[in-house]
Amino acid sequence: MIENKYVKPQKSFSKADLTTLFDKTNTTNQKVEFGYAVFKPGARIPEKGYTSHEKDEYSFIIKGKSKIVIDEKTYEVSKNSAGFIPAGESHYSYNDSEEECELIWMLVEK
Repeated sequence: MIENKYVKPQKSFSKADLTTLFDKTNTTNQKVEFGYAVFKPGARIPEKGYTSHEKDEYSFIIKGKSKIVIDEKTYEVSKNSAGFIPAGESHYSYNDSEEECELIWMLVEK
């Protein structure tokens, strides 16, 4: 189990908060990072351009909806849907709805 004192904000943007729950600093598993994110209406992550990861990214939407752009193609994800972005894929996410989007995410090394 993890106590609140070990939970640390990963990044905070003007309209989104990403919190890391587990990573190499508090588990013995060096290949997995796990966290929680809240995208407020109007949020875009990253705020400009694209991002990519050295690990595969998995996500599950708990509340609301969001859009993910991968290779100029837009995908909409909503409550109770899951997403997968392979390592190295350039992408960004944005919330153009009027409600917050809450999700859990995981980065997994191959």
